[in-house]
Amino acid sequence: MLTLSSHSYAQGTLDATTGEATTSETESEPQDETENRDEENPDSLETGVSLRNRPAQANGPVASEPWAKAGFYGFIDTRQRLGLPDQELLDKGLRILTTDDFPPFNNRDENGAPQGYHVELARALCEELSTPCTLKIAAFEDIPDLIANGQADVALAGLVNHPSLKDVLDFSNVYLQRPARFARLKEKFFRTDTKGLAGKPVAVRGGSAHEAYLKAYFPTTNRVPVTDLEDARQLLTDEKVDAIFGDAFQLLPMISEADSPIIFAGKPFYDTHFFGDGMAVAYGHNQTDLGNMLNYGLLKLAQKGRMSELYARHFALDVYATY
Repeated sequence: MLTLSSHSYAQGTLDATTGEATTSETESEPQDETENRDEENPDSLETGVSLRNRPAQANGPVASEPWAKAGFYGFIDTRQRLGLPDQELLDKGLRILTTDDFPPFNNRDENGAPQGYHVELARALCEELSTPCTLKIAAFEDIPDLIANGQADVALAGLVNHPSLKDVLDFSNVYLQRPARFARLKEKFFRTDTKGLAGKPVAVRGGSAHEAYLKAYFPTTNRVPVTDLEDARQLLTDEKVDAIFGDAFQLLPMISEADSPIIFAGKPFYDTHFFGDGMAVAYGHNQTDLGNMLNYGLLKLAQKGRMSELYARHFALDVYATY
């Protein structure tokens, strides 16, 4: 179990006997919801922070004004005013779950210690709330039952608010959307609209929400179902399809690797019906005070620029930018 001191950024180590990590205290157009995003020039930010490439350093320390104005505003309304969480709840602390199989969100380093965006977001959230926390790795499919049975308080694992979970879990405000995107070969330019994709073969995971979205909004596209994105990548590099359509974060590894011939094409696509509401912190059903505490912590992190800093640190390209 990884102990997350609210004032510690110590590196975790793996207990070889328990497998747990510990730290010390050291035509019908698709829906588009990008109106509030700055897309005029996403590569050029006044602070010098580029969200298309990992910044070596921001113009200022973590939680500084430059990070708060770094161009990534996330999906948390920083104009909110939320009341202070109950001190008794803060003193109780949080038992947090995550997974280890979805880099760069959740995985393990070479020593077996948990790492990734969600691990650092958990640390930042606990530090901002000044509450003691523990972090435990769990199988993704087990998380709802573990929280419902009182074995954990919250989960930072990329869960989305889905109707199947409405009687088991509640969710904080969304901290990241998971848009769908097209990917193409660098030298193969085309428009990613219904006319530009008419008749073009596009690889997509068969039976997925992304295939259903293509069928609904790009009906003249020639859908090529695949079992996984590795198959889709092979079809694209062999030029047997013109594009891949899928979850932007799942496409990101093949696009951001060195010398990749694949790039994002066009803009991101958002649709809550097909892709869900976005990533949020899951917690026990009807635990309103806990939800208010989580929302307060996320709000403060967004206002101070921590959400911008974490996003830029962990994602080599900005999945929300139009290319």
